[in-house]
Amino acid sequence: MRKLSRRNFAKLALGGSAGLLAQGSGRAQAWPNRPIMLIVPYPPGGVNDPEARIAGEALSATLGQPFVVQNKPGATGAIATEYVAHAQPDGYTLLFASSAQTTIVPLTQNVGYSLNDLSPISAIAEGPMVLAVNASLPVKSVKDLIDLIRANPGKYSYASGGTGSVGHLVSALFVSRAKLDMLHVPYHGGGPAVVDLMGNRVAMYFGNAGELIPHQDDEHIRFIGVSSEHRMKQLPDVPAIDEVLPNFALTAWRGFLAPAGTPQPIIDTVAEAVQKASKEVGVIEKITNLGDEVLTTTPAQHAELIRKEQQAYSDAIEAAGLKRE
Repeated sequence: MRKLSRRNFAKLALGGSAGLLAQGSGRAQAWPNRPIMLIVPYPPGGVNDPEARIAGEALSATLGQPFVVQNKPGATGAIATEYVAHAQPDGYTLLFASSAQTTIVPLTQNVGYSLNDLSPISAIAEGPMVLAVNASLPVKSVKDLIDLIRANPGKYSYASGGTGSVGHLVSALFVSRAKLDMLHVPYHGGGPAVVDLMGNRVAMYFGNAGELIPHQDDEHIRFIGVSSEHRMKQLPDVPAIDEVLPNFALTAWRGFLAPAGTPQPIIDTVAEAVQKASKEVGVIEKITNLGDEVLTTTPAQHAELIRKEQQAYSDAIEAAGLKRE
């Protein structure tokens, strides 16, 4: 498994500060002096896209230039990430990524970028996955679910938003840790998975809180656990799975990265703007409504967060039986 290098993440290209100079004028200009492209590795909808727009709007107000969101979905975010990794490191092309692009994808796919091609700036949000079951199952808790599936090996299936997705890996780790025999049914996104969960075509689904919380009053599904260490503020009556399976905690962050070699003053300026945005009541409310909690980091803390996630998700990747093709 490749290790993150804080030195490589923080490295500056020689002469990188030239990006702060007016081309051919020799006179320093403040960054930014034109719109910034914010690349999102998923289509509109879901959680990543609206959080990118929430954060981008707040950063535009602070930095005085528009953050223009551009969606580049495909290959679990690898297409967008490679695009940013090889962009000019001038601060005008940034990535709004999630754990998948820095942790899961590089460990499961042959991609056209390495982690050393990116410089972490700051996370802005973090959220767990919610464990939902079809309401027809005679279970009210995670323990009930484990007991039912153990008593009926091979009978039940679980959905995911796609092979190698965060939901798939969290599910696979849950199945492995609980010693369950279940069939994985991958879908093209969380929407179809939720539909089939409601229709009782699958028994279980780990989904983003933002996509499941709107259905919490639906009579066809039941929430029985969350994958964070503690209960969610939005779902205070739903226990953490960690209460039944000790040390079971997997979450996903969302935040900003830049091409490696982006001048450190630009990295620091964006990080400070993110920290300012994270304290705004409107930003907090909007992110909370999407099922996440605000989480901000310094660039160094963001790099450390990614490093720690690699080990956690490598266990889940092994449980899912995924290998880099």
